Amino acid sequence: MNNIVLELANIRHAYRMGKNSLEILKGVNFKLFQGEWCCIYGASGSGKTTLLNLIGGLEQPTSGTVTVGGVDPAQLSRRSAAKFRAQNIGFIFQSYHLLPELTALENVAIAGTIAGKSFRESKKLAGELLEKVGLADRMMHHPKELSGGEQQRTAIARSLINSPALLLADEPTGNLDPHTGETILELFKSLRKSDPDLTILMITHNLEIAQLASRSVKLQEGILCD
Repeated sequence: MNNIVLELANIRHAYRMGKNSLEILKGVNFKLFQGEWCCIYGASGSGKTTLLNLIGGLEQPTSGTVTVGGVDPAQLSRRSAAKFRAQNIGFIFQSYHLLPELTALENVAIAGTIAGKSFRESKKLAGELLEKVGLADRMMHHPKELSGGEQQRTAIARSLINSPALLLADEPTGNLDPHTGETILELFKSLRKSDPDLTILMITHNLEIAQLASRSVKLQEGILCD
């Protein structure tokens, strides 16, 4: 049986709005196993991005626990938790979040140095990953010189540099035209084929994209429904 990479136990999350509280997540329980590609889908405003932020440690749940590889980062010191996330969780954002002053190679390599790798090792790995995602001839270009699809490929390479236990993708095709979005989804398929242990949790509002995954789960009224 595959290992549990991610476990959510009774996750609740609410936002304060003056004297009132708006509950977004209402007791989410979920397990993700090694090698799965799972899509969480649902309408805009259903709390998908909030859930992904909680899993990635960008926000803290009101209650409940998030464990990655059996570790609850909330129980670690701030510095240890940040290092744990850098080493074990890869992020792919809808808006790429590349640093404009850095080349594609440097944008990928910096994620390796943050996790504790030497710059030399990170630069070597970054070059290999950019080649793997089809950007061998674009690695010395800055983000403004890259198309949207090339920027997202760079972001995907960056997310992989530390061989993370978990890859989190927030609407990775949301800012792309349909054809370019298709090529990004094909890249995800290719990455999983070359690494069967790669575990991906992707959120989308597009049911067609969700159906490409090995498993899809709907987020509705604050609860995940298999």
